[in-house]
Amino acid sequence: MEHLLEREGPLATLDAAVREAAAGHGSLVFVGGEAGVGKTSLVRALRERVAGDAGFFVGACEPLSVPVPLAPLRELAEQAGLGDLEESDDRLALARQLLDALMTRTPAVAVVEDVHWADPTTLDVLRLLARRVERQQLVIVLTYRDDEVPSNLPLRQLLGDLATSPAARRVALTPLSESAVDELAAPAGMDAEELSRVTGGNPFLVVEVIAAGGRLPGSVRDAALARAARLSPEARRVANAAAVIGQRVAPPLLEAVTPGSAAAVEEALARGVLVVDGGVLGFRHELIREAIESSIAPPRQAELHACVLKALEEQPGDADNARLAHHAERAGLLKDACRYASLAMADAERVGALREMSLQAERALRTDVGLSPEERFELLLKRSRGANFSDTRLEEAVRPAEEAIALANEMRAPEREARALTVLAGALWSLDRLVEARTAALRAVGLLEGIDDGAGLAHALATLMRMEATAFEPERAIELGPRALELATEAGLEETRIDISISIGLARGHRGEREALDLLAEASAEARRAGLAIQTVRTYVNLVYIGVSLRMHAFVDEKAREALELFDEYQTTIPGNAVRLYRARSQIDRGLWDEALAFVALDLDWAAERPMVRAMEALIDMRRGNASASAVIDRSWEEVRDVPEGSRHGILRAMLVEAAWLRGDRAAALAQLEAARESPATRRFMRTASDLALWAARFGVELDPPPNSPDAVLLELEGDWRAAIRAWNKLEAPYEAALAALRGDDRAAREAMAELHRLGATGTARAFARDREALVGAAPRGPRRSTLANPAGLTRREQEILAELATGATNSAIASALHLSERTVAHHVSAVLGKLGASNRLAAVEHARAKGLLPQDRHTEAQT
Repeated sequence: MEHLLEREGPLATLDAAVREAAAGHGSLVFVGGEAGVGKTSLVRALRERVAGDAGFFVGACEPLSVPVPLAPLRELAEQAGLGDLEESDDRLALARQLLDALMTRTPAVAVVEDVHWADPTTLDVLRLLARRVERQQLVIVLTYRDDEVPSNLPLRQLLGDLATSPAARRVALTPLSESAVDELAAPAGMDAEELSRVTGGNPFLVVEVIAAGGRLPGSVRDAALARAARLSPEARRVANAAAVIGQRVAPPLLEAVTPGSAAAVEEALARGVLVVDGGVLGFRHELIREAIESSIAPPRQAELHACVLKALEEQPGDADNARLAHHAERAGLLKDACRYASLAMADAERVGALREMSLQAERALRTDVGLSPEERFELLLKRSRGANFSDTRLEEAVRPAEEAIALANEMRAPEREARALTVLAGALWSLDRLVEARTAALRAVGLLEGIDDGAGLAHALATLMRMEATAFEPERAIELGPRALELATEAGLEETRIDISISIGLARGHRGEREALDLLAEASAEARRAGLAIQTVRTYVNLVYIGVSLRMHAFVDEKAREALELFDEYQTTIPGNAVRLYRARSQIDRGLWDEALAFVALDLDWAAERPMVRAMEALIDMRRGNASASAVIDRSWEEVRDVPEGSRHGILRAMLVEAAWLRGDRAAALAQLEAARESPATRRFMRTASDLALWAARFGVELDPPPNSPDAVLLELEGDWRAAIRAWNKLEAPYEAALAALRGDDRAAREAMAELHRLGATGTARAFARDREALVGAAPRGPRRSTLANPAGLTRREQEILAELATGATNSAIASALHLSERTVAHHVSAVLGKLGASNRLAAVEHARAKGLLPQDRHTEAQT
């Protein structure tokens, strides 16, 4: 066994992990350190130590210009006897395949080396394996260069996500101490202190300097080349070819590139430039391979890449198109590079590797030789779509979509232009350029209206509806729904049909209809049955969001829990964070402020929700007495002010009004309420519009509540503070119940103050006391002016209900006509009967006619 200085501790950690795995307690071990610190040597030592006692499988990531999706996991699968992994974009299915294969020899050790070069798809599958490893007889070892982590976002997220996992361990390899360097340098008679200073204690550099006879290299590259410099010309030719092939070299491929080189390979092995690792050849260290490759003159590199390409093309079996594209481009064979990149793009798309799909499309476009306009158009769309879903630089998705639109115009192909506009709309949406995104979607729909392309129009309508339902006109999404569903169904577009159903459910949820939850739940079940991850994620996010809007807290808790468990498997970070934020809003509604703060205080990628997170924290802070936190809410508003108004604007506007009330700034509150009245977006979203109507009433301003407002809101607006308090408590809303007592009697006010102090809302308690003092001697606020004007004391909504009753409409028909839920209609019907002293609907209508309460009756009286 190779003697490793100062590595017994890390080796013992790995050895213990294998023994625990044999007892059924698996683990994931991260082995990190700088290049040359001994990660690969540690893995080799572990392999020797557990030989015969455990299955040992090794896969490695490679520094290709575009990684081969799942390459290291395919290596593991092949070594485990599975052959290749089945092509699938279902990460969970891939993880299960690989786990089943590894478990044929237990306990098992699965090593993936150099994960700093891993493609995101590989990291996704590894994350899923890591979540299951604790219950398996398996140790997963991941080695990586720790200085590469900051520049690799997916790896950084993986390390962060698993940081608190009980199954995860970390082994940090550090440079050798001076005493260890002295032990190595003494036989060569070298100055250990100087050697340690020059090499920084890096084991690779220490060994290479000693092997070079004590000559101190000027760089890592010089140290790596010193060993290769002692090779014969023939052996160096083999090393050069191997360096161009990559980190892991199959002997038959090397022989095909450098025929008759067996003796030269033996020399490279004897000199320690090449090593044998599990039946394949490799370099003793990646630094050596990198140095040798970089030392080859560019023309010779191109020749070698061309030789490798030819040898790979002649190999039997399935071609690795990504590798072929890499070597073709490096060889300068642009036509071949373009062809293989196009094929590799399709390979990546089949397994859902969107980043690699996008990069291969970019390569094909870059090496374009003889592409037809149609082929170039398709590549541009793939480049844009892939970049939109996988690139942190989201603006990279816009340019190819715009080029595709221009190309479609040149081709005089309106159906292609519409497709490109739909892709552009998605890219602009991701950049929060919402108006431009909607414009692009509208243009796509307009182009397709006059073309016999039902499938294309269904897809364009689905894109437009998603935008309307989310941020613009929910009613418009509902109007477009029936036609869009019909087109998608006729075209057999199941994914598009489900997407349309989700948008309809969301739009109806914005109106406050409980039936929206049934629609979304049905769409969720269909999406899961069809294996549609994106649609499944959308349904769960919207179910939780609408649950919060309806103040259905138990439902929110249940669906949030289901969503987070599922999103962990899907590895959808940002939607998961949105669910956490919505659940925090639900906790704020319930007065569970510390629990909510614990959620929003997490160091998560809140993305577009960051202003909301900060505002929520600040509002709780203000309620607890910190008036200066108001500035944070102001800044949050500034961050979203220039984006078209949607539901989050209504939420923030209500926060601004409450903040103004807490600090006693009536003018600021009235300005915000007036802006809310003028904004068309206010009435589109039931929850925020209801909240604003309540705050308007507290400031003596009339702002009509939207349809389907909760009973508690309607009761408080009508001045029935006792019933409102009961209704708020039924909704588990102690803070709102306390505010409803502001115009109540002294007993209600005392109880409200006690509740505010229990919540820790000292700032709110001060504002409450201030307003109560101002109300002393003032008459309690009675019904709204519209109610007082009605002889029977009917509210505006109750008058609308009465008019519908007069037509003989059922509750269901009334709900449809007035965009209300049947539950809300039943509540209003009961109120109308009570105020008219009627025992049934017919008696109520007759009484109303006798009193001239129906609109047509009043009109008749005026004429006479």
